[in-house]
Amino acid sequence: MIFYKPISDKTKIKEIFCDYSFDENILYGAYIGLDEKSNEVGKCLVKIDGYNCYFLQIECDFSDKLLVEGFLRSGLNFCANRNAYMCYCEIDDISDVLLHLGFENRNGVYSGDIPSLLKGSCCK
Repeated sequence: MIFYKPISDKTKIKEIFCDYSFDENILYGAYIGLDEKSNEVGKCLVKIDGYNCYFLQIECDFSDKLLVEGFLRSGLNFCANRNAYMCYCEIDDISDVLLHLGFENRNGVYSGDIPSLLKGSCCK
């Protein structure tokens, strides 16, 4: 079982994603995936800009579809709870999971409305 630990403190997020260039006027959220022994199994970074949210980074074993889906659902819920409605992602390595959840691919940009995406399922 994986626990998706939310990180909302901007200072901690900057420490975790030190290679990303943050905009001080944008809201960011992150999740750390922890296994049953509290070992880190991945992380994801999202940003919210108005009613839009963006998956900026997901780092985990992409062959584990449930793990990827968990990061996506955690990020979608985070953004929905902060009034985001549309979601965008350009992480092509997870395209199969994105498409199963209901994202549409438009020239390498995967998008969808959050309520519909949260109804989708990748790995049932």
